[in-house]
Amino acid sequence: MAIDIQYATESFRKYLTSYDAADDKIRLKIVHTFCVKRASEAIAKRLNLSEEDRQLAVLIGLLHDIGRFEQLRIYHSFIDAETVDHAALGVKILFEDNKIRDFIIDDSYDKIIREAIANHNRYAIEDGLSERSLLHAKIIRDADKLDNYRVKLEDGISTMIGRGITEENLGSFDITDAVYEEAEKKVSILSSLRKTPMDIWVSYIAVTFDIYFKETLEIISEENYIRRLFDRVPYTNQKTAARMAKLLDLVLAYIRERVDSDDKD
Repeated sequence: MAIDIQYATESFRKYLTSYDAADDKIRLKIVHTFCVKRASEAIAKRLNLSEEDRQLAVLIGLLHDIGRFEQLRIYHSFIDAETVDHAALGVKILFEDNKIRDFIIDDSYDKIIREAIANHNRYAIEDGLSERSLLHAKIIRDADKLDNYRVKLEDGISTMIGRGITEENLGSFDITDAVYEEAEKKVSILSSLRKTPMDIWVSYIAVTFDIYFKETLEIISEENYIRRLFDRVPYTNQKTAARMAKLLDLVLAYIRERVDSDDKD
């Protein structure tokens, strides 16, 4: 049975009527959901996937953050470490509460959808996935990150990093050696390593090193996301400014190299 994206989207909009779209946090997650849906489609098209896998990628993009809405209703927070893993909550809603049948009647895709959503927010994808589940886990992880570049450019700095932190003062903070050294290794930053507001900002940019497909990196390059993120903040701390200049060169060179080579293993 074909995947009916229009049906799934209409059903998702009905699901959202249980939540207050006037709440800014809910509204932002609705916007994010539909942006990730579009990003998933864009990546799948660039990968030249079959129509079936393109539609499956779009469906996963639509459903990947379904747990966020219930997370906010119960805990009034999106901070997983202080509340609940929103991906695991999404899997529960879809497959234990059987909400998945509201979005797709055919159950033959359930394992792929479950595994992709469960892995979309982890530091690394779990071992043991089938080739197709791994493909879709990689697509949704890339699509989620792709829209998060937009989010980091549009959202208020204090909303993202903490009360009292602004575009004007963020660049006055140090980048800790541990975080800088991880970025130099071209790896994403563990949350536990982040100690300063600038550590958090660097971690937003370092997710680039966790992008799987060169096709995603092509979109990042076309949108000029990296330079725009670097340029958003005035780095008044001299040491921080020097480190950020080096990181900008490092990230842009990494993107160029990856785009000209094969996909990430």
